[in-house]
Amino acid sequence: MVKGKRLIVSLCLFLCVPTQIFAEEDSRSEKERHIVQSYGISSEFASDLTDNDLEKLLAKEPRMKSNKDEYFKLVHLINDDNQKMRSFSEDSTNTVVTKVTREEALNEIAKEMQSEISTQSVGDSKTTTTSWLRLETNMTYYNTNGQVSVRFQWLKNAYYNKEDILAIGLSNNVAPLNNTASFVHKTDTYNPLNMDWREYTENNATLRYHPGGVTAQFNLFSPAMNYRDERGYLSFTVKPRESGKWTLNSFYDTLGYYRHQEKVFSISPSVSIPIGGSLSLNQQDKFSEVDSFAQLQYK
Repeated sequence: MVKGKRLIVSLCLFLCVPTQIFAEEDSRSEKERHIVQSYGISSEFASDLTDNDLEKLLAKEPRMKSNKDEYFKLVHLINDDNQKMRSFSEDSTNTVVTKVTREEALNEIAKEMQSEISTQSVGDSKTTTTSWLRLETNMTYYNTNGQVSVRFQWLKNAYYNKEDILAIGLSNNVAPLNNTASFVHKTDTYNPLNMDWREYTENNATLRYHPGGVTAQFNLFSPAMNYRDERGYLSFTVKPRESGKWTLNSFYDTLGYYRHQEKVFSISPSVSIPIGGSLSLNQQDKFSEVDSFAQLQYK
């Protein structure tokens, strides 16, 4: 009889574990859907949120929100007399950044993958290669403070894999709140044993608070990894600069920045964001610039 009871208890525990896992997954999905609706962010952004960041957003009641989700095409023209020596020399790169629609970006990427033709075309010592970047900037204000964030996603693996910069600038009537920033950097890596893709997170970044915003300097993942869908986000709390509350009918701005380094040998630039939100680098010419802008009028 005792053995029978133990068997029943063990069986119940075995059956309850999957149920609990599914319940937790359903709970997470419900929370993500609530965040998408309340904050206006994309479902991809909500899925990338850490549990801590997700709960932090759920604990607040948004009053105003503005979200800008944009796609960019980066065409790199590389002038090299000897392509084989490129990894040992300084490149001369000219990049043209163009904002495109979501449909245009996804269609062109699909065509490239379907045709299995390289995006590089070589001739007369000039190489052209194309990168695709998604940048999503969000600002959500509560009664007394607010939350701003910017998320990047390489729709194809980036051509260069050095130290990049993700940053947020603020209009002169908004200030960042120190020690509130969260940075997350993810990708999906291929597991040859199980022949599947698994999420990998590495949040090593240098975070700096400036009078007019916050910057995150981080290294892109190594080409030695078999990976795809590199992405990440920066988020922090903001407050009114001059008073303890937002001013009715006033406009507030959030500027999302991504700076992609175009050097063979990586550098770590000096970065600053003064009051007003403009981003400045001491090696500006070695970075392609992608900018986003969100604004709301507090009512």
